[in-house]
Amino acid sequence: MKISITEPNREKIEAAFTAANGKARANTLRAFAAYEVAKEAEQLLEARGIPKSHRKGAAAFYCPSGPAMSYRYPMTTTAIRIERGAAGWHLVHVNRVGIRAGHSGGTQLIVTEKQAEIITKAALSGLHVKRAA
Repeated sequence: MKISITEPNREKIEAAFTAANGKARANTLRAFAAYEVAKEAEQLLEARGIPKSHRKGAAAFYCPSGPAMSYRYPMTTTAIRIERGAAGWHLVHVNRVGIRAGHSGGTQLIVTEKQAEIITKAALSGLHVKRAA
């Protein structure tokens, strides 16, 4: 599956979430989650100084937080993976996953080696390394 996360594709994206969720109604994600994760991932790339021309190849994974620590069974929820293309983000995977109590969910950004180099260079900009004697 590779669906461009754009307004004209909203029905296709919703269909992908409906298929993944099946009959489940609790702890599910819907199409709006793909748009929100794409927006957040784009902001994360921008905040780390990656120019738009180098954003292709990045990916993001999103899974909600787990239940409270007192909940002793795994909770089943929806997780998504999106990838950045040259023109924008694409939904590539939607599935149901089991998460344990205390799982810290949220968006995890996955970058290419080149993007990691850009981030590292920006982080070390202006620093001088002192050599050990």
